[in-house]
Amino acid sequence: MFRIFEYCRYRTGPRVVQNDPPLVRAEFERRAKLGGGRLFGCWRSLVGLGLARDEGIAVTAWPDAATARAAPAPRGPVTSADSHVMEATVRPTDDTPPRYEGVYVFRWFDVPAADWQPFCDLSDAAWPNMEEVFDVNICAFWRSLDVTDLDSKTLLLTRYGDLSVWEASRWWNNPVKEADAAMSRFKSRTELVTDSIAYPALPIF
Repeated sequence: MFRIFEYCRYRTGPRVVQNDPPLVRAEFERRAKLGGGRLFGCWRSLVGLGLARDEGIAVTAWPDAATARAAPAPRGPVTSADSHVMEATVRPTDDTPPRYEGVYVFRWFDVPAADWQPFCDLSDAAWPNMEEVFDVNICAFWRSLDVTDLDSKTLLLTRYGDLSVWEASRWWNNPVKEADAAMSRFKSRTELVTDSIAYPALPIF
């Protein structure tokens, strides 16, 4: 399996990704095949929430970081793209694309490099309880290869049944008692995080 992944935030022409999502996915599949990688997934914005109307996210698995950075730029319906190279950590355990219906949330965390391991350990320990209680799948926990040694940037990819599940599973929103094992760890984890931002998106299958 490939352990190196590329996060690509892309933009299309007006309404292209909303009107013809498979066209956009096909371009990222073509690009991955041409460069020696595998498309892990392609997503489009929830219009007006997080990403702009004509934006989306594609994630591609590559055999190594050099290949990821040398990948050809997407073209056709994609008018621009910004990429970030990452490595898989505790998830995913392989490069099989997630196939769940629902809302996917891409959440970036900034954490000092010295605190990254406890941040990872708290997350990994919390997820089984969260997945048991809520309609949630933790798809990936990637660590950036494009930041300085003193910093760490991590991308968490989570699938929720819908946005109401996201809201119900926030530790600060008094979730159900059955989720206490997860929520207590997430509460502790926040003490290690210096910044965070999330982008919800819909999958393009």
